[in-house]
Amino acid sequence: MSDQKSNAYRTRRLLLQGLMYFVLTVGAVIAVFPFAWLLLTSIKTYGEHSQRVLWPAGLTLRPYVGLPPARELVVPLHPTDQWHGSTASFSPHMEGSIVVNELSPFVEERLKKRGIEIPLNVLILATDTTDDGVQNYDRFVLTLNSRIVEQFATRLKLGQWGGPNYEGGDRGRWGPHFKIVEATPDHLVVKEKWNIVHMLFGNYIYAWNLANFAHYTRNSVITTLLTIAGVVITGTLAAYAFARMEFPAKELLFTAYLATYMIPWTVVMIPDYLIIVALEDFFKNTFGMENAWYNNWTALTIPFMVNAFTVFLLRQFFAQIPKELFDASLIDGCGHLRFLTQIVLPISKAPLMTVIILNGIWAWNSLQWPLIVTSTPDWRPITVGLASFITEAGAETQLIMAGSVITTIPILVLYFFTQKQFTEGIATTGLKG
Repeated sequence: MSDQKSNAYRTRRLLLQGLMYFVLTVGAVIAVFPFAWLLLTSIKTYGEHSQRVLWPAGLTLRPYVGLPPARELVVPLHPTDQWHGSTASFSPHMEGSIVVNELSPFVEERLKKRGIEIPLNVLILATDTTDDGVQNYDRFVLTLNSRIVEQFATRLKLGQWGGPNYEGGDRGRWGPHFKIVEATPDHLVVKEKWNIVHMLFGNYIYAWNLANFAHYTRNSVITTLLTIAGVVITGTLAAYAFARMEFPAKELLFTAYLATYMIPWTVVMIPDYLIIVALEDFFKNTFGMENAWYNNWTALTIPFMVNAFTVFLLRQFFAQIPKELFDASLIDGCGHLRFLTQIVLPISKAPLMTVIILNGIWAWNSLQWPLIVTSTPDWRPITVGLASFITEAGAETQLIMAGSVITTIPILVLYFFTQKQFTEGIATTGLKG
């Protein structure tokens, strides 16, 4: 009987363990699926996404094999006025053409399905955006057998890779690709090759350039670092005061302060905005300072430099530090400030790293508040740049996903290098009063 009970017990345990592993596996797949879909969509072309293709061609070998060799061309230019929807130019519009006699098997196969045979005629429209009295051609439009700018065209800057919209690959995704390295009023010097980086990461390159992500990234980095610095300073001082110092009504004040964390941010959003407007008027009328608060980094960072959760988290950790350690430091001549900076903070790296990660993520992902307190792109963060891919014609989902991956990378890198301290900070910080 004992052997039967033992076998039954082991069977139940194995079944429960198997069920637990199955549930955890299913949960992991569900958790990973959105991120996998994000990555796959960021590689797809517009056509692949609209047709709901599961696996993008960019993650196969087909576009990258059998590529013709690179070459450098001199393309003569001549004046033209036949382009429909052409952009403004301070110099006469100039036109050139490139005859493409070789294609990769992948592109040739797709073009043949539409009855398009080689050779192909790639038309180039050269425009001058510099109002200096000199014919400086620095913007170009590339199309395939067409002089229509609004559709099936790719706009390039001098020295930038791109190509016309070949079948199944918008913005010259599958090549051949062209880079105009020299532009004069009578000819262009063009490099032609199959740019593997552009073929694989075309959405990322276009998203970065189109949405001016470099500028938005700079804004996000600055505002995030300032917010983190302010939160760490104010949170550390307040948490130490609540944990280690004695003053009247300390517990009541801490309870009231902690209760503010329960108030949804949408409730205080309008009062915060009115305070920003009042401060903007005060600085303008008193000191003659324009945009001292509104449309500046001050409105994006200072309101978030005090965080109730940060104070609570650090206070719980500081309260666990033995009182005897402070008494010993007091005998050695330490005051509160020196005890905090030389003893408390060095042994509080884990909770401090947790505070940095959480507040960094909140600041980096901020969207609604920057849209409220800014009216120009001067200080808007990277999350606002994603909105530029949503137009009246519809959303370019593949570019939104590529931009989302770009915005996610800094957070992933930060967590990758600080995950140990982050885990220790959550595990070692007590929640007792």
